Amino acid sequence: MELGHYPDQGKCRFYEIEAIEIPIVYNKYGDHDPNGLLYVLKKDAERIREGALAHFAMDPP
Repeated sequence: MELGHYPDQGKCRFYEIEAIEIPIVYNKYGDHDPNGLLYVLKKDAERIREGALAHFAMDPP
């Protein structure tokens, strides 16, 4: 099968996604990217952003 040529399944799914900027923690030593980007479903974006920022603020640097 050639890349990008899949048999038609008769179904299409559409999702609204959004890239949100949140700090991404790499390890337990506090290494992080304060301007990390994460792709999420648009309907979940605010909840994920708030949760990530709350957890990041709780962890000592």
